Amino acid sequence: MVIDNKKVTIRTENQSEYEEVNEIIYEAFAEQHGIETGKFMMEHFKKERQKETFVPELSLVAVLDDGTIIGEVALHETDIITETGKHTQLVLSQCAVLPKYRMQGIMRMLVEYALDKAQKMGYGAVFLGGNPKLYARYGFEPSSKYGIYHENRKKWGDEGFMVCILKSGTLDGVTGTTSYYGG
Repeated sequence: MVIDNKKVTIRTENQSEYEEVNEIIYEAFAEQHGIETGKFMMEHFKKERQKETFVPELSLVAVLDDGTIIGEVALHETDIITETGKHTQLVLSQCAVLPKYRMQGIMRMLVEYALDKAQKMGYGAVFLGGNPKLYARYGFEPSSKYGIYHENRKKWGDEGFMVCILKSGTLDGVTGTTSYYGG
């Protein structure tokens, strides 16, 4: 993909870029949803990076060929708590694109690359809490269809809690609850 005569590539985020990526998350969410949401999402991701569930290989950035980072996406591990134990899969924590670069296919590029990489790493499903209309275009569907619910479903309901199946049969016989961020 080329934007402003510059090639866009997706690659793994480097530790030295954490602050720059944090600012992208802040700017993207603040511009679209307000300053408080921007701060919340930035702080949320900072905390996610510190957890055992953080998968550095699935913390990705979209970069112009001049080195400018214009977007990011991150997938983390999450557990489905079942009657017989835990079943670990992934959650799409967030995806952010700088406002100047929206509506140019960057988000699609990031999400599709992340899902493909997760599948190649052996994961079978990715969950998220988000806009059903937006994420349906990437193959996400209600997780309740598979008998998997967010632990706060009484508070938030089931709408917006979704899953993308990367490997057929991954959730066969798996029912339970998850506890990932779902906002």
